[in-house]
Amino acid sequence: MGVKGGLHTTGAKWFMIESQRHSYHLVDPSPWPISGSLGALATTVGGVMYMHSFQGGATLLSLGLIFLLYTMFVWWRDVLRESTLEGHHT
Repeated sequence: MGVKGGLHTTGAKWFMIESQRHSYHLVDPSPWPISGSLGALATTVGGVMYMHSFQGGATLLSLGLIFLLYTMFVWWRDVLRESTLEGHHT
């Protein structure tokens, strides 16, 4: 194991260190996919509860929609920030 000619070896596998072999930008890990999924789940469960007249269904539906819209807003804010301020254009 070790570093040889810019390559890092781990057993029989070779990994490039700080090397870009493509022309597109790979984004950093983001909390927004899981956040959007939870908002969609709350919206769905709240909608079903509301349609079946369960107590708290309208509240959960409203909170889910607000959370989903907030997630959409901050996710697109991050995309715009990456593309304009950080210069990561694809």
